[in-house]
Amino acid sequence: MRIVAVIQARMGSSRLPGKVLLPICGIPLAILAAKRAQRNTYEVRIATTVDPLDDILVEMAKEADIPVVRGPVEDVLGRFVEATADLPDEALVVRLTADNVFPDADLIGMIVDEFLRKGTTSLVAATPESGLPYGLAAEVFRCGVLREAAQNAVTQYQREHVTPWIKSRYGHESIRVPDVPEGWAALRCTIDTLEDYVRVWRAFTRCGGDPVLIPWRALCEALAEITHVPVFRVPIREVMGAPHSVLVLGTAQLGLEYGWANTTRCPSEDEAALIVKKAIDHGVTHVDTARAYGESERRIGFVLESGYRNALTVVTKLDPLESLPPEASEHCVRTAVDASVFRSCRELRVPRLGVLLIHRAAHLDSHGGVIWKRLCELRNQGVIGALGVSVQSVDEAMRALVNPDVQYIQLPFNILDRRWLDPTFQEALRVRSDVVVHARSPLLQGLLAIDDPTMWPKVPGVDPRLILSKLRALAERLGRRDTVDLSLAYVRGQEWIHGVVLGVEKLEQLTDAAKLMCTPPLTLAECHLVEREIEGGPEALVNPALWGSKQ
Repeated sequence: MRIVAVIQARMGSSRLPGKVLLPICGIPLAILAAKRAQRNTYEVRIATTVDPLDDILVEMAKEADIPVVRGPVEDVLGRFVEATADLPDEALVVRLTADNVFPDADLIGMIVDEFLRKGTTSLVAATPESGLPYGLAAEVFRCGVLREAAQNAVTQYQREHVTPWIKSRYGHESIRVPDVPEGWAALRCTIDTLEDYVRVWRAFTRCGGDPVLIPWRALCEALAEITHVPVFRVPIREVMGAPHSVLVLGTAQLGLEYGWANTTRCPSEDEAALIVKKAIDHGVTHVDTARAYGESERRIGFVLESGYRNALTVVTKLDPLESLPPEASEHCVRTAVDASVFRSCRELRVPRLGVLLIHRAAHLDSHGGVIWKRLCELRNQGVIGALGVSVQSVDEAMRALVNPDVQYIQLPFNILDRRWLDPTFQEALRVRSDVVVHARSPLLQGLLAIDDPTMWPKVPGVDPRLILSKLRALAERLGRRDTVDLSLAYVRGQEWIHGVVLGVEKLEQLTDAAKLMCTPPLTLAECHLVEREIEGGPEALVNPALWGSKQ
């Protein structure tokens, strides 16, 4: 049986252009990745693009006697099909990337053996379940399945990331590598930034010897010795091809006095910066903010500018545009959208916004659709990376999910909220498996974090004392520390949620949240127990947007 490793590589990286030719011990990354995978054991090919920028990569590969196939710039799946055109359907394809140089022939052999043993269609190494550092990645599938994917994959995401269609059609298995130290899963060995490159370079030089022959385990051991990992580092998994922490730092509280149960002042400038930096230390990859969150964007921008720009994906929101009348001209609408977008860029001190959500779901269609149309134009121009919608209700979410340009959904969800378990909504999410889902208000704006029923909004038919009593009893029954632990574990137990947006005002709250995120989420059976024991609250309770103002 033929086994061929295909390494995708290109010069046009948006974060670190030309990174595939950065040297490690005198060998360009792409060439080192190929030689480590090869080691006189496996066939290896580099799949690059027809872009003239990649001419130099092609020349270097030829000098190193490594076969190169050139294909479409944006269609990586099509590129893989061209790179394996001469192989029979039964051949095994191992997918690697040139910016991940830790994988070697030993790792490939291990995952190929596991693939054959399991008899699966697709097998992935370097998921969070594997226990391996982020970047020590490889995927195995049969060539015939790759061709089937190329015929059926239609979305940009499916074409760009090669295997999403295969996973959605056939599922996939993850490999659990034996004898992996617990802390390795918190390490990062992919190269997306200059800091990443320096870290990987140090790991290779620390090991010494021929970089082609250094075992992947030895490199991980070196990486662990040079990387500071806090005691509580929140779980990270791969979402849409990128690392994503289960905790998303909410920052409304860092820019204004926010939250129904919030009785503390807004943190100072220095306190806010320290919270964001400590969140990064705890492994947080995403931060949530908005134009409407007072000083939040500006404060985050200072942190990003101080050397953390590549450490966080910032999810911000368009200005609510409340002063824009329904009859506003197209020119006025476009100007208002541009003003919000470019103000966010200025405050965050970034040339482009990674993720932008509309703060009002109605803006998908309002003003003749001009708001959303203009945002799509800005995304196509590279000013925005991905677009999404902040929704309040299932109806709003369903309208958003039918829009192919929506890549993020943020919704309110907590242990009392059963709206989102509706089978119709869950099926819509399954169909749009390319959408990232963030759940905000997991503690119901802090109500579930305090033992004071008098703080709750007055909602007909709702007895806060009874609810809190049942939550305390369930927390004890399920071995959770308190109602906060129980509430967060329930939200984390929903597999359809990728990130939990949690805001903090104090550093100790962040540390406690990171600690709780490291505990196991509720199992499916435990979630069902919660749903049987505690009746879901009415929308007037579970949707904070309906509470009105405090009296």
